[in-house]
Amino acid sequence: MNRRGAAALAVALAMVATAPVAVAQQDVTDPGSTIPQDAPPPLVEASIRASTVRLRDGRLERDLQVVAPGAADGSARVTWEAFAGARSSRRLARVGHGVATVPVTDGVMHFRRRVAAGSGADRSGGFCEQIDLSSVGAALPDAAPCPDAATVRRADVPARVPEIVVFGDSVGATFEWVPGTTDAAGAGLSVEWDLRSCRRLEATPCPPNPPSVLQDVHSLAGSLGDIAVVNVGYNDWEATYDADAVYRALRARGVDHVVWVLLKPVQSSYRGINRIIMRLAHRHPDTVSVADWGRYVQAHGDWFGPDHIHPNAAGGWALARFLRREMRKAVAAWER
Repeated sequence: MNRRGAAALAVALAMVATAPVAVAQQDVTDPGSTIPQDAPPPLVEASIRASTVRLRDGRLERDLQVVAPGAADGSARVTWEAFAGARSSRRLARVGHGVATVPVTDGVMHFRRRVAAGSGADRSGGFCEQIDLSSVGAALPDAAPCPDAATVRRADVPARVPEIVVFGDSVGATFEWVPGTTDAAGAGLSVEWDLRSCRRLEATPCPPNPPSVLQDVHSLAGSLGDIAVVNVGYNDWEATYDADAVYRALRARGVDHVVWVLLKPVQSSYRGINRIIMRLAHRHPDTVSVADWGRYVQAHGDWFGPDHIHPNAAGGWALARFLRREMRKAVAAWER
């Protein structure tokens, strides 16, 4: 190769050395990102085992048990509010609130609280809770939100004191002259006692002309409650005892369940009225129950005065025990 050819070759090699080289683009995505990740375990579904609100000594008492089988041991966060007010009012006011850390052991959480309900004989109220169980791997589905207001309608409070109204005639009015009977019968509950001598269920009363049960169902202010007890009929006649009309009016006022007391069957008209009550209960087995006063006192003639209808003091206390038993049965069914 002559000198000129060698020089040309050197130039060509230099150009090749300095020329850019195309490099195929490589996928730099982390290959690990295509590996499926483990999904978090699903939350255990919790449920309410027991839920009560009671009214004792001017305080609301809350008792709530939540179960979450399979949840880890730990604690739940409970944000709570309490509301109280007079039954004659249509609204309840917030009387307490807070946040509590509640242990969860073996899948069970037990929340308790006591809050002053304020003064007055006709108090009522309830609680609302937001329960966070996520730290133990559980959740409570379908929980109602707490009302976001200082005063609320009673119906907007999820857990309430059971409210009861008791309609009575002169037999029930025994409580008015036997001290302590109304307090004993209604302890822990919110009970309104509407007891009037000479009262009738729906017909015009005898003097001193108190309103009938039907009139008071239409006219009483505030909440009639969840449960009504009807212990009326000793001044009535079978032909005018319109139990259906009173039942419909109670239901229209928001009463969920009616406890109807059978009369002591010492007269044929009372036995006829009892048959009317039994037929009503047969037609409405989910919302009407009967309480058999006659059977309860069958062996205790010494609990009554000469007419065998109106209780004496011992009979007044027996009536208090009887009505308390029946109200508690109705409350237990209502809370389920």
